[in-house]
Amino acid sequence: MKWTEYREKLTENLKVTSSIQQIQFAIEICEKLLPDYDTFEKEFKWGDLNSLINGLVLCKENANGLDTNVKIIENQISEIVKNTPDTEDFGEVSGSLALNSAAAISEALSFILDNKTERISDIGSLSYDSAYFKACENYPKLSESEIENHQDLQNEIKWQLEKIKYVA
Repeated sequence: MKWTEYREKLTENLKVTSSIQQIQFAIEICEKLLPDYDTFEKEFKWGDLNSLINGLVLCKENANGLDTNVKIIENQISEIVKNTPDTEDFGEVSGSLALNSAAAISEALSFILDNKTERISDIGSLSYDSAYFKACENYPKLSESEIENHQDLQNEIKWQLEKIKYVA
């Protein structure tokens, strides 16, 4: 499945899910991406994994029905943003993967505040992008078209579309 078809199906599926189901989907993606940040932090001795973990905890509390203070969420987003690597400073693939991990958790927290479904589809895109970066790194001789059709990316698409159906 190509990127555009994936994005359309994800958006379509998200339209029929509740806010709780959407945040649960986002949490699963954030948990999947979090080890990438951990790897980056260890490699570059930069960042704060705990700021991401604390953001994920807030997302889980919200998904479990606990009312979360807006100011606490806003402060946590700020902490995550301070600890989000800039790819100009960290040009390695691990920097991009860490950025995606941090951005996904920031987007999930922002979703709690504004309930914009686009944030959840953006989180899906961040996960797709991470799978793409990893495929490019693992298979450097493949063309862009071959990467897009590679089993690793197809598995990512399948995983996301199955997860969103599962939570729906």
